Amino acid sequence: MTTPLTRRPAPCSRLLLLGLVLPATLALGACTDSDPSTVETPPGEEANGPAATFSFRPLDPGAITVTALEQGSIDVAVLFSTVGAIAANDWVVLEDDRELQGAENIVPLVRSEAVDETAAETLNAVSAALTTEAITELNQRVDGEREDPEAVALDYLETEGLLDVDAPEGSGALTVGSFNFTESQILAHMYAHALRAHGYDVTVNANLGAREQVVYPAIERGEIDIVPEYVQSLLTLLVGEDAEAVQAEEGVELVEGLLPEGLTLLEPSEAQDQNALVVTAETAEQYGLEKVSDLAEVEEPLVLGGPPECAERPQCLLGYQSLYGLQFDR
Repeated sequence: MTTPLTRRPAPCSRLLLLGLVLPATLALGACTDSDPSTVETPPGEEANGPAATFSFRPLDPGAITVTALEQGSIDVAVLFSTVGAIAANDWVVLEDDRELQGAENIVPLVRSEAVDETAAETLNAVSAALTTEAITELNQRVDGEREDPEAVALDYLETEGLLDVDAPEGSGALTVGSFNFTESQILAHMYAHALRAHGYDVTVNANLGAREQVVYPAIERGEIDIVPEYVQSLLTLLVGEDAEAVQAEEGVELVEGLLPEGLTLLEPSEAQDQNALVVTAETAEQYGLEKVSDLAEVEEPLVLGGPPECAERPQCLLGYQSLYGLQFDR
């Protein structure tokens, strides 16, 4: 059963300051590969209680953010919920108590002309095998244990029996792309090796960049044929600020109605990877943080870090402002 659509502000590619922070300032870090200058944000709703003021600073898609939180250079980080370092360090994920984040189920976005029935069935089998726990473990093997993303992907496929093909039925060339973060690279290599086992000649263009500027335009132009996507993130791209936070089934249906001719989604996985606000256990205890709305009660100013896209995405900076009442300076 699915839940009804609820209009909410609507991820950071996936969609994350290293630097000095004033002693009285909480630093909130996240992912990016862009200019670390302060980004202006529109005014938000007033918070209930002491108003915390956030400024915005960018980092990278994960590794620098994780290191900064480990070293105490930042106090709060925007991380993907499947980042293995969260569990490895016993960090606290703040509860999204006002349900800003929608369903971020992993789903293949493909060019219909390039992906035939056998290729689609192969990719759907990969999706069916994936779980949130599994992808979290794979991320940690790459980011925490420094294993190669392709080797990790291949090992998982072998363990799940997804390379056991008696008679390969596929043929032709396919190109798989990925975003500029670990999980997307792992998924791209999973897709590629599974397709190769079925007879396809597959090229992987990994670490292409962000969704808006690079990856989505590339698949529209036919430069790549397949990319591992996320339901809510793709919906937000297509709808903009009015995108609703939805569950997987509604999200897939809405996206299918908005995609240009020639692009389609295959079957979504149960595995999800959402944006999450993460703090160390010590920071959580010091400031009484259990849920995102608790941040509005912190009296010190906050420094928020994230990718440039975060400042414009309804389920990142704009959502924390409008739904949670967090304040941002200019």
